[in-house]
Amino acid sequence: MPLVTVKSKFQVTIPSVLRKGIRLREGDMMTASVVDEGILLKPVDVIDRSIDAADNLGAIFAKSEISKEDRNLSEEEIMEDAIAEVKASRQQRRARAK
Repeated sequence: MPLVTVKSKFQVTIPSVLRKGIRLREGDMMTASVVDEGILLKPVDVIDRSIDAADNLGAIFAKSEISKEDRNLSEEEIMEDAIAEVKASRQQRRARAK
């Protein structure tokens, strides 16, 4: 079991073997709670509500090129595909968080 040292300002470094196991990166947010065995840290997804998501998506789509596969699809079909991809991505992220 990896050991963690508590530094002078109560900071700890999470060992790389543990970080890699949950794909934790610098800047990621975590919740902390006291449990019977000690402290439980859990990664969480945080949404920056100060950014207008619709504007961001619009800018991304404006920069992107339509793939050969999508050229013959209607806007509705492309939107359905995008929604399905977002849904699959969210399910994968939730599965990693468990």
